[in-house]
Amino acid sequence: MHKKRSWRGSLLWALALATPAAYAGHPMLSEDTGTQGIRNAELELGYAWSQDHGADIFLFQPQLSYGISTTFDLLIQPSWTIVDASGTAGREKGLGDTNLDFKWRFYGAAPWSLGVRAGLEVPTAHADLGLPNHKVAPHGLLVLTGDLNPITLDANLGYSRMPEYLGARTDLLHFSLAAMYALNERAFLVLDTAVDSNPNSRQSMAPAVALLGVIYTVRPGFDLDVGYRGRLNTAAPIRQFLLGITYRGAL
Repeated sequence: MHKKRSWRGSLLWALALATPAAYAGHPMLSEDTGTQGIRNAELELGYAWSQDHGADIFLFQPQLSYGISTTFDLLIQPSWTIVDASGTAGREKGLGDTNLDFKWRFYGAAPWSLGVRAGLEVPTAHADLGLPNHKVAPHGLLVLTGDLNPITLDANLGYSRMPEYLGARTDLLHFSLAAMYALNERAFLVLDTAVDSNPNSRQSMAPAVALLGVIYTVRPGFDLDVGYRGRLNTAAPIRQFLLGITYRGAL
C-alpha cells in the first residue's frame, strides 16, 4: 500500500509540474484575449514530451474552442498521458483529466484588451493520472493583451483550487508574461516565461520556466508550431519539447 501511494504521488508531481499552464494556446504558456467569433471554431492538436526528475512524460492535449459571440468562447480540452518513471513502478498510460472552460474578452480599447478564462478540471483520468474520483478543480485566469504591432504582449494572473489529496497544495497561483514578434505575415517568434506555485505542499520553491517557440501559418486557418521549454530553477521540469497543429474555420 505504501508503494502504491508513493507511485501515485510521484505521478501527481511529475504531471503537475509538466503541465503548469495547460490553458494557453499552443505552444505558449500565456493565454491571450483573442476569441473565435460567432459560430467559428478552432481545433488545437498539442503534443508535449517532458523530462522531470527521472520521469519521461508524453502528453497529447487537444483543445476545441467554439465562438458563441464575438467576445465569448466555450472550450473543451481533454488529454492523453504516458508516464515512464524509472526506478519506481514503471509505466502508466491512459486518459488524463479534462478542462471545461469559457473565455470572455470583457474590455477592449486599442491596443489593449482584458479577458478572463475560467472553468473546471474534471476527473476523467485513468487511475493515477489525474484528480481523484468525484473531485473537481476550479481555475481562472485574468488576461491582459497588448497588440503593439509587430509585437504582441500577454500577461496572465491565475488561480486554481485543488482538492486535498496526497500532500497536494490546494491553492495554486500562476503568473506568466509573453512576447510574440511577427517576423512576417506567416512566421511568429514567441518568448514566454511562467512562475507557478509548487503543487507539492512539502516543497516551497515555485517552479519557473521559459519557453522559446515558433508559429508558422501554412495557409489562413492552418498553423504549425514548435517550442522548447527549459527550467529557470531546480523545482521545474528539466526540459519539454512541444509540437502543435491548429485549424480554424466556420461551422
